Amino acid sequence: MLMTFVMAVAMFAQTQKHEVQSGETLYSIARQYNVTVASLLQINPGLDADHIMAGQNINVPAGAQKTVNTPVTTQPQQQTIQQQVLQQVRQQVQAQQGIEVPSTPNRPRYKTLHEVQKKETLYSISRQYGITVDQLVDANPDLKKNKLKKGVVLNIPYTIAEDTEYQEEQRRAAEEAAKPKVTMYPTIKAAVILPFSKNEEKVSAESQKMINLYQGFLLAVDSLKQHGYNVEVFAYDEVSPATPVATILQKPEMKDMQLIVGPIRQWNVKSVADFAHQNGIAHVVPLSNELSLVNEHPTTFQVNSHNSLMYNQVFNRFCLIHKDHNIIFISMNDRGDNMSYIADFKKDLDAKGIKYSSGSVSDLATIRDALKKGTNNVIVPTSGSAAAFENLCKKIDGLELTSEYTVQLFGFPEWQTLVGKYDKYLGKYQCQFFTSFYSNGLSSRTQQFNGRFRRWFNQDQYNSFPKYGELGYDIGAYFIKGIHDFGSAFYENIHNFSYVSMEFPMMFEKKNAWSGYQNRSMMIVTHRSDGSVFVR
Repeated sequence: MLMTFVMAVAMFAQTQKHEVQSGETLYSIARQYNVTVASLLQINPGLDADHIMAGQNINVPAGAQKTVNTPVTTQPQQQTIQQQVLQQVRQQVQAQQGIEVPSTPNRPRYKTLHEVQKKETLYSISRQYGITVDQLVDANPDLKKNKLKKGVVLNIPYTIAEDTEYQEEQRRAAEEAAKPKVTMYPTIKAAVILPFSKNEEKVSAESQKMINLYQGFLLAVDSLKQHGYNVEVFAYDEVSPATPVATILQKPEMKDMQLIVGPIRQWNVKSVADFAHQNGIAHVVPLSNELSLVNEHPTTFQVNSHNSLMYNQVFNRFCLIHKDHNIIFISMNDRGDNMSYIADFKKDLDAKGIKYSSGSVSDLATIRDALKKGTNNVIVPTSGSAAAFENLCKKIDGLELTSEYTVQLFGFPEWQTLVGKYDKYLGKYQCQFFTSFYSNGLSSRTQQFNGRFRRWFNQDQYNSFPKYGELGYDIGAYFIKGIHDFGSAFYENIHNFSYVSMEFPMMFEKKNAWSGYQNRSMMIVTHRSDGSVFVR
């Protein structure tokens, strides 16, 4: 039934134009026109759902009527197409029942949806979500006259505690709204809390990386000062026995900060995130990629987001580049196999109607049979490990292909660690991979930065992935510039200013209305046969 619904919505033949407004997402635009995201993607070939910008024109079905004065709401970025369709089904059913579905900029009417499974009862479902049976029935009036059936989609209301907390948040929000909306900061005060481990007899690899991060941050501050920015930096050792994080947060100057970078230790992050939230301070977590890190911390920014948050972007970008090529998935039978990623990859290609074939590295015949002459053969291995990469390249070498065959490998972020040892393969097979960070040692800007770093600190950056000096520079340049230019309105303007990164591009999105921000930026890196590297 859901698939039928998706296809029906997608079959609009004529379109009209919609100009994207600041803060809009593809999901919010779909809601305005009472259509699905899937239908918008179908009539906008090549549109990247995660990268729409203010001022961009997109096609919408000609027969769709725009809802007047519908507030733009921020929806969870990881919401699947199926969940979006379930939401639309629920809205249509409620409209038929005459139930009002109010629009709110703060949160949806119901907490979530639940599709009834076999043997589930009202009582078991209520227990699962911490609500009463009466609450569940009130949220789904149709249950008063119809029995519970498998496949029925139910509205799940908020618990009493969640409603109480929401009312309190609304009260506090009203108080905040009465205050001056924008405060500018002539001087930006930034605190850096990292495990420098100053008391170590010998500097560890971790401490050297953290020192590099701080050094890169200082280089960014110096660059900004040359352009008239006033910045004060306060550094604290996260692991010092004399000043644990709780003691650092009690220091009188901390409440005056506009920016806190760190800490690194997972058990310290929450206390700093809570403090930053309570005091309206932008809080940057440089390294942790934990998926729940920014939950309930609306001023926290996660720079190094989990790879899984990039997958939809990876699939879309891959299809734009390779949709007309011969795509081959090769099972590596390796400990590094990421089969859930590969399964999602194939599902995305299926949904887009793009053909592919599969083979195994242990069976050369399957690879040879899948290759085609006169087109680009794009091989996608199931593992990103160095051993799997070397094994695959040697297997392809063993096929002794003629010049009639063009082969390109598409892999994983780990492939950037292969430079130096496997350069001949990287160029020979035009190896391509996705990543959220990349230091291009061949670029003049990176070389200039490395020279400046060496002059300032009489040392090179620690040889690691990522390069921590460049990471510190990106964090300092991006956040200090943004806070200086927009003041307390920085959060509302993160899409209105740009920064050309050294290593970590910044494109932050909220998970939901109550969360902080995750970096959703993604790059495709391609090694060329002439030894150059192309990043896009």
